[in-house]
Amino acid sequence: MKQNVRAAVAAMAIGHAGKRNISSVYDYKAGRHVNVSVTVHGDRLDGYDYENSCHFGGTLPSAYHYGEGAHIELKSNGGGKYGGYDYGDRCHFEVTVNGKNAEIYDYGDSGFFSYSS
Repeated sequence: MKQNVRAAVAAMAIGHAGKRNISSVYDYKAGRHVNVSVTVHGDRLDGYDYENSCHFGGTLPSAYHYGEGAHIELKSNGGGKYGGYDYGDRCHFEVTVNGKNAEIYDYGDSGFFSYSS
């Protein structure tokens, strides 16, 4: 999964799980804040990636990343756990949200990626 898509997924999952808006996320692997925002309206998430000047979001479990031109499935399994699929890179992922933190396991890159808001 591309780094900007992972950051968008992290922001959506943290926002949805906490029922709160997100103004940015910190990407621990990159060692920097990623300028993405998410506005939460129940299962409807409206996001913007300021670094790539594009919108993302939708009504879960279906989201769309306009910058990548690809759908993203993000399904809540309860308890801060999410399963998903990135149709752009054709890979599954899992997200675990704990408060303001999210850990993504990206099956495409075979690794864990940590974010906080």
